[in-house]
Amino acid sequence: IKSFCRESMIVSLVKTASELEIYAREFEVSCSNLDQLLRLTFELYKLTPPPLPTPIPLTAYPLDFHAPEDVSPPWGPDVSKALDSIAQESSILTDDATQRKTSFEQAEYAVSVIVSAFQRQNDVEQGARLGRKNMQVMDRLAKMQAHKRNSIAAIRDSYGNNLLATNAADEFQSLRQKSSNVGSLSDAIHSTPDIPLLVCNVLVSNATGMCYVTNSSILFVTQLIPLLGGNRVHLFSILDVELTINPPSKSMLSPLPASISLTTTSGRTREEVYNFIPSIGARRFAKFLEVVRDVAVEDPNTLKFSERGGLIYMYNESM
Repeated sequence: IKSFCRESMIVSLVKTASELEIYAREFEVSCSNLDQLLRLTFELYKLTPPPLPTPIPLTAYPLDFHAPEDVSPPWGPDVSKALDSIAQESSILTDDATQRKTSFEQAEYAVSVIVSAFQRQNDVEQGARLGRKNMQVMDRLAKMQAHKRNSIAAIRDSYGNNLLATNAADEFQSLRQKSSNVGSLSDAIHSTPDIPLLVCNVLVSNATGMCYVTNSSILFVTQLIPLLGGNRVHLFSILDVELTINPPSKSMLSPLPASISLTTTSGRTREEVYNFIPSIGARRFAKFLEVVRDVAVEDPNTLKFSERGGLIYMYNESM
């Protein structure tokens, strides 16, 4: 009975812990995507990227649990009480022949009581182990989010301290001023010019161009008339637009990869204001912009770390 109940608990524990692990790994993949895309930018500006957080094994986190067999040998307190209750009730039933249960009924009742007792003890252990796993996952998420923020901030805050980044920001500012809608954005021009976090090639209709992503804006520079020269500049705030990934074109004559639509809210409907195909891939570009937007709207005081860095240490220091 003990082995059966424990096996059921382990199956349930592994299922729930696996779901937490999948969520954490998806977040870490998003962080890895950001790192890969920003690596070229750090190299271009000759900046040192922040180090990746050091993974901590699950066993390093506190487990608030004591085996019931150690508390009340050999079965645990709940099972010991159940056995005493069964023995007492069997004695009472034996003395009262008129209400005596059959041997099968007594055995069925005893097994159900013992199973319930083992399950209660296992529930305590499962709760403690899931609590420890949840603490590890929350710690990993917090460190990854802090790493994302620090990576973007390392580039964003280098204006005036790094010549290459400063020049890139000034060039971006010049392009920004050429856009007709620069004054209509929710992110008004900052006192410190934006430094491009990502620069990639794009295809807009039949025109090629460049896309610049900063911590607040997306800017597109495309050829007005191919071969004859002239550029068209479109500027959007990352807070004003939503991204929709369109499936690849199935045309045999003109197959194209997945594209991205930028949409804005117009009344109760959403209106497409721009469509493009990024050279780094639509899904990868969308994930990158999602991270940049999250960092842009995030309260910098949301995550607080101790000097040793991490929720595990905060937990231990508060004990």
